[in-house]
Amino acid sequence: MGKRKTVWPTDREIRLRFMLFALIDAATVEGVPADVLLPAHRLLRDSPNEAQLLGALKDILGTDEMAGFRFAPGSEADELMQTLTVSTP
Repeated sequence: MGKRKTVWPTDREIRLRFMLFALIDAATVEGVPADVLLPAHRLLRDSPNEAQLLGALKDILGTDEMAGFRFAPGSEADELMQTLTVSTP
């Protein structure tokens, strides 16, 4: 039997996972429906790719309860979110 190659997540994927975790926490406090949060929470248990993480972030940020949400201005998470909103249609 050969050895399986371990595929490690990229730094960006790790950062997106932490952002998603923080966003789930904030969204829970804001009252975002569970049908939006549960799939995102399940995604954290798996090995999501960048597109899946971005999709989950967009789903949560697209709810009415999260309108106007921002991470701390000037933080790395806020800068990443700003670049994502600029680069995605």
